[in-house]
Amino acid sequence: MTQKLQAIVIRSNDRKEKDKNILLFSIEQGKVWATLKGVKSPTAKMKIAQNPFCFGEFMLEDGKMGKIVTGFDAIETFHELGDDVDKYFEGTAMLEIVNAIDFSTQIEQAQVFVLLLKCLKSLCFGSVQPLYVLDKFLIELFAIVGSPLNVDKCACCASKVFDKLWIDYKDGSLVCSGCKGWGCEELSTTTLSALKVIKNTDLEKLSTVKLAQESENGLLRVLVRNFDARFERKLKMIGILS
Repeated sequence: MTQKLQAIVIRSNDRKEKDKNILLFSIEQGKVWATLKGVKSPTAKMKIAQNPFCFGEFMLEDGKMGKIVTGFDAIETFHELGDDVDKYFEGTAMLEIVNAIDFSTQIEQAQVFVLLLKCLKSLCFGSVQPLYVLDKFLIELFAIVGSPLNVDKCACCASKVFDKLWIDYKDGSLVCSGCKGWGCEELSTTTLSALKVIKNTDLEKLSTVKLAQESENGLLRVLVRNFDARFERKLKMIGILS
């Protein structure tokens, strides 16, 4: 049976001499492994479909060893990401994040797909600082999976009057001094300010944002640690934190 999916290539690896396995991420089916036959041949028609970030319409059929890609129409390759090391690195980090998640519902899966596509477009074609797109992706991701980082009130007592906030890595919530427990980490003034700015700025307007390096590093460290705690998966984004 032929299956048609609009999907983004999350990762790929070698299979046999001329084949490639690719991990697709789609709204309809979530993450699906499929094989590109003979794609490493110089004259392969679907050669472009093996590249991470590639977004298009994939035709899949059942084979003896799993799904086989029998057709592909590119919608957007995002090949420009390979021309900028920072954009490529942050984009690769977003693909790794999606790869690490097991989605609980199809709605959650669809929302993350749309978020990923929007962030890749902003990263590839916008003038925004690449790191801010990754920050925005993680912040929006937490909201989608039910662990929003609410900067306006304590997640425990709902108080809106506080001088400082702590992040509770057990559930990803932000709490005030009266509600913080063991294992909570205080957010520095610069980190909290950066979180507020990125969270409250639309993706399309992130190009107007400029944070101090201390704020950038502090926010990303908190977001990555929160991801590790939420999904019990250690991200392999080597070099992403200074």
